This record gives sequence, structure tokens and C-alpha cells, in this order.
Amino acid sequence: MSATVRVGISTCPNDTFLFHAILERRVDLRGLSFEVELADVEELNRRLFAGELDVAKASFHAGLLLSRELGVLPTGSALGFGVGPVLLARAGGPLPDVATATVLCPGEHTTAHLLYRLFHGGRARQAVFSEVLDALAEGRAELGVCIHEGRFTFRERGLRLVEDLGERWERETGVALPLGGLLARHALGPERLRAVQAVLCDSLAYARSHRAEALATMRRHAQEHSDDVLWAHVELYVNERTTDLGRPGRRALAELARRARAAGLVPEGQPALRVVGDWRLYHLAPREDWAAFLARGGEWRPPSLDTAGFVHLSFAEQLEGTLELHFGRSTELELVEVAEPGVRADLALEPARGGARFPHLRRALRVADVVRTWPVVRRGGAWRLPDLDD
Repeated sequence: MSATVRVGISTCPNDTFLFHAILERRVDLRGLSFEVELADVEELNRRLFAGELDVAKASFHAGLLLSRELGVLPTGSALGFGVGPVLLARAGGPLPDVATATVLCPGEHTTAHLLYRLFHGGRARQAVFSEVLDALAEGRAELGVCIHEGRFTFRERGLRLVEDLGERWERETGVALPLGGLLARHALGPERLRAVQAVLCDSLAYARSHRAEALATMRRHAQEHSDDVLWAHVELYVNERTTDLGRPGRRALAELARRARAAGLVPEGQPALRVVGDWRLYHLAPREDWAAFLARGGEWRPPSLDTAGFVHLSFAEQLEGTLELHFGRSTELELVEVAEPGVRADLALEPARGGARFPHLRRALRVADVVRTWPVVRRGGAWRLPDLDD
């Protein structure tokens, strides 16, 4: 699967930490060639709008507006608690009135600007994120929304906290704050998206086990050069949800979309920002047979294991075709999600219908492999798949 993937990331330590092994070719690139450029987050947003990048670490605000063309990869997001942008002013004197003050934000399509508008309504002037602190310190703006490393260093610049926008989000919503993620074009296709996702997982794992190597890459690009600041940034922004958005990440994105739509900041008919490139695996089984298997325990050994040497699995986008081709006469099935890490050593991706590669498990399925299940019922001649993120 030789292909060039045009990638854009920011200079922030969490991005360069994640991409260190890709930039330095320390992991298997799965037949892909990565052309990686580093730029300011709002420039990355603009280049996605212009169609110039295949994958970019960009703001979820931009992702919500580009959801027809882009999805978000499971790995690489900046999302969590205590990670939000902060509204700052110069220290000393009365606080500026937010309603009338000159406010700087780090870009029209940043999530920081979206939060400012959700909480304070009015528009702001825009600047490159690295210029916001300077403008405040020099009196060229009364208020500024700060992101990235400046969150840790603003007091050293004679600035004070007016409001932690992330903390307010958490208080009002009860969910993590989704700042940005690795947005990828649907046009890359499912197989290439999964290959990109696999490389990202390997790269993140490499950085975590080779921190000194990753630090050298982080130092080369960071706006702030103190190692303590760089590691503080990584510890805050590279977390469990960076490894995998998971259901909490999906819920947070849905809440951001709902509030942005209600405020008129995202068009009403805009589709949801979908997760793409994931390795979630599914197996379909006759419902009565699956219930009997659970009752007796042991291993699930469908006929294909004896005839073809594997248990048929599918990725999400393959399920509808699998249902129609193999279960046209059935009426009730059990949809079983299989934990990919637990079966990885016994998994083979092999061509099947239409040349698409399907996941085949070359051993019996065990109860310990199962993440969750859903009933699937055929009504009116059509299968009704459940919401897999519900």
C-alpha cells in the first residue's frame, strides 16, 4: 500500500512527542510515506479547509465544520480535564470588561475561539497563538485567550488569569474538553486510514518508551525551551484519550457539536464528526447459538474455523455487506465486538469480497475477547444495525 500521506502537525510538545518516531523513522510505516510539515494550529486549520493536507492535528472547531470531508483518528487527540485555554490580562489594576475589551484569540477556527464565543458571545481579533502573550504584555490587547505552553508560563510574563475556559466547560457540561485531534480525509479510504492509525499507535508507544529521544525532537520545535515546561505539557495533553478517544471522547465531541450548533456556530444540518481508521472488530453470530455458547462456556468455534481456518470478523464499514451476503435468511443475530489488542497476535488481514481486506481470527473466539454485544434484528427485509458508539 505505497502512498504519500500529507501530514500537518503543530510545534507543540504533545504533537512532536507523538510524531517523533515517524519523523525519525523509528517505527514501521506500513508502506506509507509521510510528508510532515509543522505549522501554527490556525494555519493547519486553514490548510485543511483548502484541501492541502490529508491528515492534520487541527482544532475540533474546524473538524465540526469539515465533517463531510474529514473524520477524526482514534489516536492523537488533545482532550481531557484541566487542559483548556485560559483567558488572561495584564497583572495589576482593575480587570478589563470582557464585553468592551480588545480580545485576542489564537485563530478563527480554533476550539479556544469557539469556547470564547460560547461563553462570552462577541467576536475577537485573531493572532498567531505565540503572539498572544507578547501582545498582552506590551499592552496591545486587554484580554487574550492563551493555549499550548503559555498556559504554564503566563505569570512569568506579568499576566494574570481572568478565567479558565476549560474549567468552565467542565463545570457546565460534566465531560472532558475536546480541543483538537488528528483529522483525516475520508478520501484516503478505510484501509489507508487504518494503516495511518496503526503507525500512530506504534509511534506513541515508541515515544513513551524512548523519552530522551523524543525530548530532543520536542526541544527542536517548541516555543518554550525549558525541559520542565515541555514535560509538563506532555503530561497534561498526552493522556488516556490521546491513546484512544474511546466512548468518553466521543461523548465530549458530541457535546461540543451540540452546543456549537445551538449557538449557531455550526450549521444545523452539518453531519457528526465521525471516528475513522479505528480497529474495532466485530463478529456476527446466530443469537440462539451465541446464548448457548455463553451458557456452556469454553470457546466459540463457528464452522468457518474448521472449513477455512479462521473466525470471520468485520470492520464497522463492512458489516452491512457481511449481513446481506452471509445472513440473508436469518432474522435475529448477536453482534459481538472483539477486543483488538487481545487478538492481535492471531489476526490476519486478508482479501475477500471485492478485494477488500477483512480481519480473520486464526483461532477460536473466547469470552475474554468480547468487549460488548448488541442484538441485531431483521425487520421489513432490512437489517437494523445499532449505534456502535451508544
